[in-house]
Amino acid sequence: MKKLLLFFVLALATSANAQTQKPKSSAPAEPAIPKVTVSIGGYKGGNITSDILSGIVDSSVTVRDGKGTTYQVVRFRVLYKFKSTYDDPDTGQKKAFDDMRTNDFSNTAVMSELWRQSIKDNVKKGDEMIFDNIIVKLKNGTRLMAPPVTFKVI
Repeated sequence: MKKLLLFFVLALATSANAQTQKPKSSAPAEPAIPKVTVSIGGYKGGNITSDILSGIVDSSVTVRDGKGTTYQVVRFRVLYKFKSTYDDPDTGQKKAFDDMRTNDFSNTAVMSELWRQSIKDNVKKGDEMIFDNIIVKLKNGTRLMAPPVTFKVI
């Protein structure tokens, strides 16, 4: 009887141990998605003067991870917000309103010459330039959306 009881205890312990062990996965581990930061002309967004913004618009959009690895920019969008005025035909007064221009750039990390020159010619206090929808290509060929960057002209 002792042998039979010992057999059941050992069988039960072996069964419990087998159930707690996790099976080894044969699938390869997913590659880590890098945390990236975006900069333009070395600036990572924030408040900026019109002179500095005019100087960095010729620079490329740069995306790097914490180790300093640079990633190829596949596409990005620029939104440029500014104040405009118009003459109200009913009152004859000038009125201000918020305006915005936007453009998508593909297969480049630099805005077109026309956009760069327009910003240089028109930038003023209160304007805002946002780079978003920034897609980069990782070393393994997959694509990643980088965080947006906003510049506010002070």
